[in-house]
Amino acid sequence: MDKQIKCISCRYARPDKASSDNSWTAYECGNPQSEFYKSLLNVRPDGNKLKRISWPGCEHGERRLNG
Repeated sequence: MDKQIKCISCRYARPDKASSDNSWTAYECGNPQSEFYKSLLNVRPDGNKLKRISWPGCEHGERRLNG
């Protein structure tokens, strides 16, 4: 079984300035190996914007190192 890293903990999750607005920061997947590549990670399927990244992650993610 492959280890899955949640998007919120992944180093490839990055701010998407083009999709963000004054009161909300969009986050996208920056990993070209992921099925979520270029997807907004804090938007629900119905289009509602979320403050936090909510997507489950994939087997291509890498844990973000803090510091």
